Formats: sequence, structure tokens, C-alpha cells
Amino acid sequence: MQRAVEFWRNLRVRTKFLLILLLAIASVSTVSIATIRIPLRAYDEQLYRSSSQTITLFAEQIQSELQGFEAISYQILTDNALQKNLSIMQHSLPGTVKWVNANAEVSKRVAYFSLWFSNTVRFQLKTTKGTSYNQFFGASVNSDKLTPEYMERALGRGGRLVWLTEDGTEPRLLLLREIREIEGLTFDTLAVMLIEVDLPALVEQYCRGMTQMGSPLLCGIYKDNVCLYASNDAIRTLGAGEDGYTRMKLDGQNVLCVRYTAANGMKYVTLVNYDQIYSTTVASTGITIVVIILSTMLALIISMLLMDSILNHLQVLLKKLDDFAADGRPVSETNDPYQNRQDEIGRLHRHFDRMTRAWDKMLRDKEKQQRLLQEKQIQQLRAQVRPHFLYNTLESIYCLSQNAADQRIAVMTDALGKMLRASLNDKRDVITVAEDLQVAHEYLRIQLIRYGDRLRVEYNVEESVMSCRIPAMTIQPLVENAVHYAAEEMLETCVIAIRGGAVAGGVDIVVEDNGSGMDEDILAKLETGEVRPEGLGIGMRNIHKRIQYAFSDQYGLRVKCGDGRTQVIIHLPDTRS
Repeated sequence: MQRAVEFWRNLRVRTKFLLILLLAIASVSTVSIATIRIPLRAYDEQLYRSSSQTITLFAEQIQSELQGFEAISYQILTDNALQKNLSIMQHSLPGTVKWVNANAEVSKRVAYFSLWFSNTVRFQLKTTKGTSYNQFFGASVNSDKLTPEYMERALGRGGRLVWLTEDGTEPRLLLLREIREIEGLTFDTLAVMLIEVDLPALVEQYCRGMTQMGSPLLCGIYKDNVCLYASNDAIRTLGAGEDGYTRMKLDGQNVLCVRYTAANGMKYVTLVNYDQIYSTTVASTGITIVVIILSTMLALIISMLLMDSILNHLQVLLKKLDDFAADGRPVSETNDPYQNRQDEIGRLHRHFDRMTRAWDKMLRDKEKQQRLLQEKQIQQLRAQVRPHFLYNTLESIYCLSQNAADQRIAVMTDALGKMLRASLNDKRDVITVAEDLQVAHEYLRIQLIRYGDRLRVEYNVEESVMSCRIPAMTIQPLVENAVHYAAEEMLETCVIAIRGGAVAGGVDIVVEDNGSGMDEDILAKLETGEVRPEGLGIGMRNIHKRIQYAFSDQYGLRVKCGDGRTQVIIHLPDTRS
């Protein structure tokens, strides 16, 4: 088993796809041949659909006739003369002249309406007080069908009709409907009508029509599990059953039994001759096997062509991988044939291409970061010229100035010593805002002595942001720049303000002066090479890059000018503890 797994792993992708395809085709072909009865099933379905269409048309004709009975019952129900005379009989005493006249009129209306019916066994009307009116057709038996049970069934329908079936040696289909008083909207019950439909005569009438059209029909009709009609006794024995079709043998013949339920709830059962189909099926079986073999060969050829078209693109991707591994050059964005391709192949190529460009950018960014680090290290090396000697010398100057009572020299010496210790001894790349602000504060102590009244410094940094993280030596170079380009060039007082606080998305430290200002897009010009980085440009660009390398590209410096003031804003992440 292990050797088989190892063999499968080492196969080429094209071979694996081909084996999978062969296995799938072999499975499908085997199943197709094993299910060769599908053509027979197709014939059955076709016969069923054809028979269903025929029986549906037949059922719609029968239903249309039954709806005609329903329409006649409604006209009888709403007949003004019948309503008027039934109401008189309802509210008069039997035997009175008024009642006798109304009874005669009702009898006439019943006789009149009986002329409207065809394919009917009887039409009967009975009042709530028991007066009955009967019209019989053909050889029907003269009997009262409106029994108390049937009367009760009709009275519970609120004037709506009800179809009933009556089982027996001669099954019957009955329509019952309550006649209610419309005058005055009292809706009192006046009478109940009964119409017995001669369904066999109605069905045979339409069967003769189907035979004349070349579609002879053997059928049975059921309602409420009562067989109301059957072309012969064999069909009667089939029963109602479920809708659909079944192949069976009846009287020595193969037949297809189709069952269909109409919208009015009647179930129709019909038989279709099936003998001729069997011979056709045998012939279609051989054709099916040939088609399966030819289809299998065609599918194999087409699939191999499609697989090659996919694997060619994978080969292109493999070549890209090999080329990138060899020389590390990123894939160019120009003339990329996979740029607009939306399938997995296109996504693989686009992701790999973007990865190579991202890798190249990361290497270039790392190289820039390394150069910045080297510049910082060189600056630190240049600054580390005998630091202990400088500390001792400054300490001596500080002592001499104290003895000479010269506080200005003492303050400058003390501030310079603290600045040197912070810049030379502290090796951390990231410190707190409070620590970096202290270096700027010591620097400004020296400049305040130098410029006197020409320089004024304002501090307004919130205590809550003092613990935020900031790259070392960030604020002091910006303050030095403000002194150099503002205080040295101004005759009036130079005001330098250092503010800081939390903002949406982080913390801002602002170094502001009222000098001559600078371009707001100085950083963008430095990046594009429009302005050559020297002096201030080198310092600001290095500070901007150090902040981005320490945190991310959404942080850094930005310049804002207006109202005679220039602001350099240091945007930092909110790292308050």
C-alpha cells in the first residue's frame, strides 16, 4: 500500500489527471450499460406525458360540463320568481290561496329549469317544510333522494354547492345546494335542490368524440374512492391508486396504466397498449451501447485537449517560479495575459506576480532601512569621540562657572552634558515621548540663553501621551530646524510651540514656529527626487522613514502651513500604557 501511495505521488500531474479521467469514464460507461433500461423508461415517460395530455383534455371537458351544472344551480338559486314564491310558501300556511298559488308557480319554475339539463337523471327541489318537486329523465326510478341526511349536508354549506357520491350497483354523482332567501338579506333557508348527473352518458359522449379523433380511450373515473364510471370490468378492478404510471399485464396484454387527478378532485385511470414498445426498446438498446462507446472516446479526446490547455498554463507558472528562484527579478505588470482571467489559473498567476513584486519591494525597503541604520551608526561613531573626556571637560567647565557665579555658562554646560549623555549612552531605538521631549528641552535651554528675548518656547503636551513610544532623537532635530530657519532669520521674536495630544487614529506631537515656512509637500518632493535631500531634507526624510519602519506606513511626518505659522506634525500610534 505504501509503495502504491508513493508511486501515485511521484506521477506527473498530466498522468494523474488522465488516470482520474479514465476511471470516471469507465465508471460512467459501466453504469450506463448497466442501466440500459433507460430507453424503455424514456418511452414510458413519453407515453405517460402523451396519455396525461389526452386524459387532461378529457378531464377538462368533463369538468367543464360539471361546471355547467354548477352554473345552472346558481341561476336557479338566484331566480327572482322562484325566490319570491318560495318565500311566500315559507311565510304562509299550507292550503291557503296564497300558498297554493305560490306552490303552482314553483312547480312551473322547476319544470322550466328541467329543460336546461342534459345528461341528467333527476332534478329535485324540496322546501324546508317538506314540499318536494321532482323532474325525472329517462328510465330513472321515481324516489325521493333528498333524505334528511342529504338535506343536512346541504344546509351546512351556507349556500355553497356540494358534490356527493353514492356507491352501489349503480354509483351516483349528486349536486346539492341550499336556496337561501335573498330578499331583505335575511338569508333564511327556503329549500334544497338536488341534481343527479348521468355521468356514464356524459363520459361516453366524449369517449365517442375521442374515438372519432383517432384517440380511443379506455378509462375509469373515481371520486371519493367511488368508481363512477369504468369502460370495462378490468379497469374497475384497478382502483384509484396514486397519480403516475405503472406498467402491467392485463388480459394477456402489456399495458401502461396512467392515473391523473383533476382540479375538481376526480381521479381518472386510463390504459395504453404497450406491446409495440417492447420491440422498439430492443432495437434502441443496441443503438444506446454504440452511442455510449462513441461518446466515451469523444469525451476522452476532448478531456485530454482541455487538460493540456490547463497544464500549459501551469507550466508557464513553473517557469516563472524557476526564473524567480534563479535571479530574483519580479514579474512585470505590463503585458500580463492573466490580468483579467477570473479562474483559479489566473488567480495563481496574479498572486505569484504580486508576491514577487512585494518581495522585491520588501528587499528594497530593507536595503533603505539598512542604509538609514548605517547612517545612524556613522553619526553615533562620529559623536563618540572620547565621550568620557567630553563629560569630564564639561563637568570642569560647569564647576568653574559655578565658582565664577556665571549662571549662563553653568546652565548651557549642564544642558549640553545632559544632551550628550542622552544621545551617546542611550542605545535604544524607541523611547517614550517624555524622554525624547527632555532632550529637546535641554537643547532649547541652550538656545534660550543664546537668543534671549528673541526666542520664546511654549510647551503644551498632555500628560497622558508622555508614555507613548517614539523613535529616539525625533523631536530635537525638528526643534533645531525651527530655531535654525526661524530664529536666525527673524528680527522679531521667534515663538516655538511644542504641543501634543491624542487624536483620531493615534497621537500627534506638533512642533510649530512663526518663521518663513516651507512647502507642505516637501516630503513628497524628497521621495520623488524633485527636491535634492540635503540639510533639513535629509533630517526630515530620515525621521519620517524611521517612524514608518518602527510602526507602519500610516504614521510619520506631515507639514502644515497657514496663518503665518509652520507646523511639523509627528503622527504616532496610540501606545499609551
